[in-house]
Order: sequence, then C-alpha cells, then structure tokens
Amino acid sequence: MSLPVVFGGDFSFSMQAFLRASYGVLLFATLLITLGPSRWFFTSERYGGYAKSDSLTDRIQNPIVLPWLLALWFLCAAMLILGYYPVLSSLVNLLLCRYFFIHMRWKGILRGMGAPGFMTYWLGVCVFFLEYALYMDQSGMLRSLALSVFRIDFAAIMLSAGLYKLVSGYPRNEGMEYGMVNPWWGYWWRYYQKMPPRHWAFRALNHLAYGTEIVAAILMLITATSSLGAWLMIMSFLFIATQIRLGFLCEMVMVSALIYMEPGSLADQLLSGWTPVSTAMQPASESLLYVNSALSLLLWGYILLLPLAHAGLWYNFLARKSLPGALQKVLERYTNFFGIIIWRVFTIDVVNFFANIYIVDKQGDQKILYSRPGALDWVSRFRYCHVGEFVCLASIFTTLKYYPSNRSLFEERLMRYARTVPCPSDSLVIVEYRSVKKLRDGFEFAPVVEYVVDIYKQTIEENVLDPSFSVRSEVSPVHEAHYPGTYAPLGASKKSVISQ
Repeated sequence: MSLPVVFGGDFSFSMQAFLRASYGVLLFATLLITLGPSRWFFTSERYGGYAKSDSLTDRIQNPIVLPWLLALWFLCAAMLILGYYPVLSSLVNLLLCRYFFIHMRWKGILRGMGAPGFMTYWLGVCVFFLEYALYMDQSGMLRSLALSVFRIDFAAIMLSAGLYKLVSGYPRNEGMEYGMVNPWWGYWWRYYQKMPPRHWAFRALNHLAYGTEIVAAILMLITATSSLGAWLMIMSFLFIATQIRLGFLCEMVMVSALIYMEPGSLADQLLSGWTPVSTAMQPASESLLYVNSALSLLLWGYILLLPLAHAGLWYNFLARKSLPGALQKVLERYTNFFGIIIWRVFTIDVVNFFANIYIVDKQGDQKILYSRPGALDWVSRFRYCHVGEFVCLASIFTTLKYYPSNRSLFEERLMRYARTVPCPSDSLVIVEYRSVKKLRDGFEFAPVVEYVVDIYKQTIEENVLDPSFSVRSEVSPVHEAHYPGTYAPLGASKKSVISQ
C-alpha cells in the first residue's frame, strides 16, 4: 500500500530512458544557443566576462580552458542522448552544471543564468541519481528513494514559485502582463503592448500563473493525483513557452514533470519504446555498497531538511527577521550549497523595466543601438537572443531595488557589463533604463534615467530623465538584505556587503 504523500512509487525503464535522452537534447540545445555569448557567460572579468575575478575563477573561466570545457559538455549531452556511459556522462554534466549554475550564482552578474540555469542543473542531478541507481544498485532501493526525493523537491519548487507570485502582486494584476509586453522577455510584445492593462486575458493569466503552480504542487505531492499535477505543469509551461523568452526553461520543466508518470500511464504508453533501454547492472561490491549507502544517507538528509530550509527562507522573507545567531549562517550556507531559493521568477520587480544600450561617440555625432532583443545579430554574437543576457541585465538593475543603500555594488556591476560592449576609445556606452508603465489603453516604455559609462576613464554619470521616478524606491516585494544569497534583512546599523 502506497503512502498518501508521494514516496516510493515506480518509474518505467523506458520512461527513464526517454527522460535521459530528452534532457540530453535540451542540454545540447542550451549549449548551442550559448556558444555565441559564451565568451561573456563563462569567462571571468579578467578576460572580459561576467564572473567576478579571483584566482580559482580565473584558472577555470578563461579563453584557453573554455573551448575544452564546452567540448566536454557537448560530448556529455550527446552521450546522454545516445545512452552511452550514462552514469559517467551524467556525473560530468552534473559537475559542470553545479559549478556554472550554482557555485557561480552569487559570483557573477550572470547569476548562474537564473531559473533556466537552475533547472538545467536540477534536472541534471535528477538524471544522474536515476541513472546511477539503475546501473549501480541491484536492490532498486536507491532508485526508488531518489525518485521520491526528486518528486517531492520538484513539487516544493513549484509551490515556492506559486506562493511567491501570490504575495508579490499577481492577484492584483501585477505580474504576467509586464513580461508579455517587455521586449526583453515577450515574443509578441508589440501585440500585447496595445492591449489595456486590465484586459480579461491579463487578469486570467495572472490568476492562473500562481494558482496553477500551487494547485499542481499540491496534487503532485499526493500519490493518487500526482500525474494530474504533472500534466497541469506540462500544459501550463507549454503555453508559456509560446509567449515568453526563457531559453529552454519551459521544456526543462515539462521534462522534469515526467518523473510523476507511473508505469502504464498514458504518457508511459505514448513514450514507451522511443529510446533504447539497457539495464546491465554492475555486480555488487563492498566499495559500491558503501557508496550507495552514502548516497542514500545524502538523499534522506536532504529531504528531511528540505521543509526546514524552505521555512527558514520564508521566515526571513515574510517576517523580515534573521534566525538566531549561527542558525542563520547555517541556513544560508546550506541553501546556497544546494541552490535552494524562493523562486522569484517573472515578478514585477524583474519585468517592469528594460534597458537599451547605445554606443555613442563623445562628440555626439553618432548614436548606435547595440542591444536589440531577439535580433539575430552577429555583431553582438546573438547575445540579445539569449535569456541569460536579460537575466544578467535584470540582476544589475535590481541591485538598485534590492540594495538601495549600496550604490557602489550597482556601479561595480554596471561597469563590468559595460566593459563587454565593443566600444572604441573615442566613444561612450549609454545604458538607458526604461520603465514599463500602464496607461488606460496600453503600455508605455518611458525612458526615466540613463547611465553614461566611460569604460576607459572608469566613470559612470547618471542623467535623470524623469525626476518623478526613482529606480531605488520602485516597488519591490524584496527587502534589502546584507548581501546577495541571503533573505536576512539589513540591520539598521549595518551596511550591505559588496559581494558577487
């Protein structure tokens, strides 16, 4: 008899093979669209990239090592698709994802590529544990445990995302509409820009956005309804994929939801036989038994601490208080190590603005728009087609909202980004901040402030275009914290730390 909350259950070998191969395809596609801007995404500022420079980062993220890392990563993706050495290839991929998308999350302005990077990592961890358990554990207990842990963890992620939308403006029609009209994020922004902000479609989508994630998460936690919750997630993100520029985040979420499909289910029947299945297990050895036991303990520890970790983050966020003494430090180190956060995806403080980037000669005779969202532009190496670029820019400007008392942190990030723009010595980089404002019959992209950056003199000049608007005091559900990577509020007598 199965428990009412998803724990245990089964997962067919054919569905697991499809999961592995699908992830391999999405990983390959993610790396492919990242090739152009990889010189910025995956190198340190010492070599003109987005990552904050230090001795270890410079050794790994440099132009000499990068091609070899990318080649290895592509090879792992191909091996996962074909099913060759799946344990080894998924392990190497996991290490690469862990480094770039989790370890580097607070060490660079790319922010680990945000939610798309996190889901690439999360699904990579899931694939590794399932493949390892399939081939290395004859008892099947490790595979069953891993499946349960990832089912609960995925539901917790979606529940966190839905609850955050619930408290950050979506019920008040402050959410999806900004992203859909925003040139950074929306595919059809020209069409949606002409629609009234209170149009029934926007109101419906806002309620569906948080409601679907909360309801689906609850359904996925209950054995009898888990597949129904998974289908809700799949259909929801299938629609989002047609509207919002998120890289392959939506497809990663849809593939992740397949872990809830029991043997004999409709999805299992439809996908059975699409990929070759091999279950040649390794003979049990004493050393392998120790490894399996250690992995089992790791999974048990993770799932038992998961509710406490999420509760601690939400306490920091809602109560605006720190936990007592060392407990707060333990929470931060634990959640940052495993990449556990409150999923603040696509909320008003991230999507109610965008920026135009210009290259202007110092005499003012020529002004060239460098950033063109969605344009297949070789000059910019297609960087403004990639969701990672907009995650990067959003992380720079939300610094003014999340750390308003720390101007130097914003300027350090902006200067690092400006240095990646190909600007001649007789020119300046101008970053124009545009606020997405609601009008009666549509939306307006109002230029409110511009930042004139001289990358050679290392100076930033702020020109206020609309004195009635302040980026620093703009609405944000996030309170100022001590430093990136914590939800603990900034104390009255303390200053936030410059940290990347």
